[in-house]
Amino acid sequence: MGCLQTKQASRSPNSLDTGEAVALAAETSFTVSEVEALHDLFRKISNSVVKDNLIHKEEFHRALFRNKMKQNLFVDRVFELFDKKRNGVIEFGEFVRSLSVFHPDAPEEQKVAFAFKLYDLGQTGFIERHEVCIAFLFVSSFMIFSYHNGVHSCIQLHYVLHSFS
Repeated sequence: MGCLQTKQASRSPNSLDTGEAVALAAETSFTVSEVEALHDLFRKISNSVVKDNLIHKEEFHRALFRNKMKQNLFVDRVFELFDKKRNGVIEFGEFVRSLSVFHPDAPEEQKVAFAFKLYDLGQTGFIERHEVCIAFLFVSSFMIFSYHNGVHSCIQLHYVLHSFS
């Protein structure tokens, strides 16, 4: 009858629901606009290998290292901490809640708790002696750069990390 259309615009399956963005902003240190920006980043990462809007471990590695990389114990451990449901993938809510700990306004207690969980590999509530050794190697595992004859050589420590596993 009139000029007004009663049909609602259909939402893209990849778009973020406003209610979800508001809820995640309320639960975390992020603003709604930051959650929306994180959703764009999440979509790029989660569809880089498997187009299913979930971040798989390979996609997580690629996002951090810009290429397919061999196993990295540190990255694997961070992935495990982000994967709250323990289902082998990171969903958008898990992604935002986990990243919130790195926000400048996040409470220090959350940052300390995350760091503790990162190094408490056995999830015993204690960081044991062998976990301290592994923690040292975590940091070293990214890469040790040695300067020899003006050329940077990169030494991976994966073989050392695997000997502690």
